[in-house]
Amino acid sequence: MNDLSKLAAFALMLPLAVGCAARTAPFNDMDKAQITVLRLSQPPPPAAAVGQPGGAPLIPGLPPELQTMVQQGAQGLQAVLPPGLIPPGLIPGAGGTPMAPQQPPPPMFKGFAIVAQQPLSDDKMKDELLDVFGHEDSFSAQRGNCFTPGMGVSMARPSAPPVELLISFSCNQAVGDGFKWPYPNNGFTPDTSQKLQAIYQKLWGPIPPGA
Repeated sequence: MNDLSKLAAFALMLPLAVGCAARTAPFNDMDKAQITVLRLSQPPPPAAAVGQPGGAPLIPGLPPELQTMVQQGAQGLQAVLPPGLIPPGLIPGAGGTPMAPQQPPPPMFKGFAIVAQQPLSDDKMKDELLDVFGHEDSFSAQRGNCFTPGMGVSMARPSAPPVELLISFSCNQAVGDGFKWPYPNNGFTPDTSQKLQAIYQKLWGPIPPGA
């Protein structure tokens, strides 16, 4: 076979090879997307009501905004009144008991707290992630009857809504948002689970229980 025949044969085989490796939409259009991987946990419990230690309000039934105003007014009085006039414990922070600082709420992703996040700059890891979600044979009907995601993925493209994923290792499944899930199943095969766990572990170390 001369060189021209070899080239023609290669040209005929190339579309078949590309077709076999093609990813399913929308993952076939994510090579240039900005992909961010997020470490997730359960959302924190709601903050205790402003008032006495333990969350008891200064005045039962008063809205939290007015509770704050009353508390601030009482603290102002404490600054000008003689020591001991206001009973200890009436004002959080008085009588040597410091008031616990208010922690800002953590950033959230689809209702779950973001513990850490990292843009995916490793091209090999990015391709592996897209290959997993871009092929139907990555998924099976084997999944838990639960959903507690430990990892999230956000894929952002210019002038297009983001494609987002929630991944639960403990429940062996993924859920998509911003697109129609393209496969009949969303449970992981053993190989898919192993690949996704490897990505998590490269970024953040051991996977905690329940993630």
